[in-house]
Amino acid sequence: MIIGIGKSPLADFVNRNFRCESVYAYPKFFDNKVLLLENRDRAYIHYIKLLIRNIGKVRIALWPDYISYRAAAKIVNLDLLHNINFIVPIHDLKDIEIGEELEAQGFRIFYGYASDKKYRDYSLEEFLGEAKGEKWYLGISTWKELREALRNDFEGGDITGYLLGKHKDRKNPRVLRERLLELLRYTNKPQGRQSSILEFFPLNWGV
Repeated sequence: MIIGIGKSPLADFVNRNFRCESVYAYPKFFDNKVLLLENRDRAYIHYIKLLIRNIGKVRIALWPDYISYRAAAKIVNLDLLHNINFIVPIHDLKDIEIGEELEAQGFRIFYGYASDKKYRDYSLEEFLGEAKGEKWYLGISTWKELREALRNDFEGGDITGYLLGKHKDRKNPRVLRERLLELLRYTNKPQGRQSSILEFFPLNWGV
């Protein structure tokens, strides 16, 4: 399972201390919730342009909420972004059409399932029944959600710091190291049809 980590002190820590093929920390995993929530009508334009400025750094990125390929293509040349794998957030099952349109244009995409119920109007079962491509679990913050993602064969998910313990624990490099190792061992052991092998190399811990 791919683990994404958005812009945060946790991403900085991972970038300094880890090299693991299944972990994508910002900017490899690219999201900008603050920008997109400021003004949905216009923020996506700035977001996509920011993606273009970071070409070469980004591997996986959130596609702007509710925005079709055709709408985005009027603003920028989306051919520049073909090396990025996009996660399309599904708030309503009709949003699956956005992902299908991107796939038809040659993009590799994940269909994004929101862990927070206030961002979706469907159940997990309905999502699994309708989303036929690769799936991403958005905003994993508890081990229950992580187990749910693994049990249902999600190809990836982005985590919040809450998954790794209390704030005081995350401030301790030694504890944070142990929690991350536990997470990586758990998400990379065989889970049903999953058979990926963990390749983890600790670098400079500074402890």
